[in-house]
Amino acid sequence: MKTHTVKSDYSFDETLQRLSNAFESKGMQIFAKIDHQQAATKAGLSMQPATVIVFGNPKAGTPLMQKDPTFALQLPLKVLVTQVNGEVLVSFYDTKAMVDGTKIDFSEVQNTLANVEGLIKKVVQE
Repeated sequence: MKTHTVKSDYSFDETLQRLSNAFESKGMQIFAKIDHQQAATKAGLSMQPATVIVFGNPKAGTPLMQKDPTFALQLPLKVLVTQVNGEVLVSFYDTKAMVDGTKIDFSEVQNTLANVEGLIKKVVQE
């Protein structure tokens, strides 16, 4: 699936906090934060900082999953914050690619899911 990656203007921890705050301020729920670096450490391995925030809004997602139950594989939304060579990078799925091949038309998500792409970029680059 196609992804977008943008460089954050903030530290790793601040990027995570800014994204979390932005999602919650827009009425989205954070379902989980998956700390891959911590899991690697527990397994006796090392890796760069990498945390996935799993988030969404059931009011927006439920009608989409009712229309196409397989869309539940795409939801909730996810954003990866990682640090590579000193740069904090934020990656997320392309909304058009998410709906491609489903019973959901892009016009049904352009004012909801698609707005998350812009929100993420704004939060980490302003």
